Amino acid sequence: MNAFLSLLRSMVENLPEQTPSARATVYSRARDRMVRHLEKADPPLSGEQIEKQVVKMRDAIVLIEQDYAGNGYPAESRKKPIP
Repeated sequence: MNAFLSLLRSMVENLPEQTPSARATVYSRARDRMVRHLEKADPPLSGEQIEKQVVKMRDAIVLIEQDYAGNGYPAESRKKPIP
C-alpha cells in the first residue's frame, strides 16, 4: 500500500486544484490504468490477485482523503505552530 500511497499522494499534490472532483478523477484513472496493466500480466494474474491490488489502492485513497476531510488539504502541508 505504501507504493500506492506515495504515488497517489504525489499525483494529487501536483494537481492545479486539489478539489474532491479532481482527486476522484486521479484515483479513477489510476485504478483503471492499474487494472488494465494487471489484466495484461504474463503469466496472467487471477481475479483475486487483481482484487487484492485494487483493495490496497483503495486503502491508500482512504488515507489520503482522510487528510483532506474537513480541512481541504493534507495534514503534512498544514502550517506547524511556531514554538
